Amino acid sequence: MKTSDLFRRYWREMLLSLTLALPWLSLVVLGSVWLWQSGFGWAWSLAAAMLGLLAWPLSRSVRQGAKTEARLALADQAEPSRGWNPGEQKAWTAVLEIADTAAPLSFTELDPLLAKARETVEIVAGRLHPEADTAWAQFSLSELLLLTERLCRDFRRRAVSHLPAVGSIRLSHLLWVHRQNKRYGTIARAGWRIGYAVWRIIRAGLNPLQAVGQESSSAFVGQATEVLSYRLRAYATRLLVLEVGRAAIDLYAGRLAFSDEELRVAREQDIGGDAGAAAPVRIVLVGQLNAGKSSLLNALAQEIRGAVGPLPTTEGAAEYLLDPKGRPAASIVDTQGFDHSTGGGPDLVAQAERADLIMWVASAIQPAREPDRRQLGAIRTWANEQLMRRTPPILLALTHVDQLRPAAEWSPPYNIQAPARGKARAIRAAIDATSRALDLPVDSIVPVAMPPGREFYNVDALWARIGLEIDEAKLVQLDRLRLNHKELSLGALAGQLGHTGRTIIKGALGI
Repeated sequence: MKTSDLFRRYWREMLLSLTLALPWLSLVVLGSVWLWQSGFGWAWSLAAAMLGLLAWPLSRSVRQGAKTEARLALADQAEPSRGWNPGEQKAWTAVLEIADTAAPLSFTELDPLLAKARETVEIVAGRLHPEADTAWAQFSLSELLLLTERLCRDFRRRAVSHLPAVGSIRLSHLLWVHRQNKRYGTIARAGWRIGYAVWRIIRAGLNPLQAVGQESSSAFVGQATEVLSYRLRAYATRLLVLEVGRAAIDLYAGRLAFSDEELRVAREQDIGGDAGAAAPVRIVLVGQLNAGKSSLLNALAQEIRGAVGPLPTTEGAAEYLLDPKGRPAASIVDTQGFDHSTGGGPDLVAQAERADLIMWVASAIQPAREPDRRQLGAIRTWANEQLMRRTPPILLALTHVDQLRPAAEWSPPYNIQAPARGKARAIRAAIDATSRALDLPVDSIVPVAMPPGREFYNVDALWARIGLEIDEAKLVQLDRLRLNHKELSLGALAGQLGHTGRTIIKGALGI
């Protein structure tokens, strides 16, 4: 739309704005003329300078408190995501250091913003890919496209909520503004600078003392304006660093490896079936020979799933999909038991790598804890080396508590927190001893019993304890699927090549 067309369409609005603003604008000119004619220009200038000096300590105080207030206002945004692994949390610590030390940006120029964003991205990339020469380039095109999709979606949601008339602004309007700025912007800015410089010269010639005072006042006003905007700029700068840092962590840590559909497919492949929207977590049962793993599996499943007897019956590892009524669905892996003479370390670590939660099974009447310590130590060593993934939480099911002394007393329920009867005290003592021997928190140990021909004891409490860890186990599962997804799949590659070939052939044939 041409300028003449705009004037013809909006001349009433322009005239109304000028009518309302003209009386106030005239005060600036008339006030300056009156100060000059009355000889009070020097007094006004001196007063303005004194007030400017008094404002200096206030401006310093504002600057000092601006960053602190920004940290408090953005405390929620500064919290690391619950799903981040140790490596990602260390990268976030580096992002917070940048946010704490960054000087507030003016947001009037694009280059400083891009420079701060680039610094944040490079720090995150270097933390997550320290071995790479070009750490900033360690992402796939698919991840970049998914990040772009999410950022555009988030930006649209915020724009619709906060920008007035954003739904009415068309690309043609932006192009018109760009054309006008390109055509007249340089001339307008140069004209303003020249006109203001001429006015300052004329003012200095008419009344030098007043000109000095007004120049001093302008300087103080400019400084005050900068100080007053300091808090807003400190807030915006910190928000920029945090948002860019969070997006960079998602990108360089591989958390954008999946779209929702790809995540569903990965879950289906993980369990070899239809996972739907909520794939069951994988719980790995680990324990010594005759610790009661198979009996516990049957109790959790509420039906017979594995043979129960005095001899080990699990060859290698067997996986069962459990979906008991009123309980969370779970895929439970029953591993082969171990003792003093068996190794099991590498095999158990391999199972832990595929686990979302580890259920350690220990018999309350088994005095030998060294095999448990050895195997648990191997898994902990592996877990401590994992910086780029979450490791599965460990719960312990303390079995055979019904056989503790006094053996003849078995009339549950028992109050383990404040034991009054002999059996309850024995169960509590077994929990405390196992906690010390295996260095596990007491609240991660659940006593259970599956006596033949009798009602199971405390299995509901074990399910409840599993339920408390389900959210953490799902985060572990997501990490596991994400890292496995990075490995090149020959089947997927063959499918992609097939789709590409068909597209090329159709294009060549004009189909």
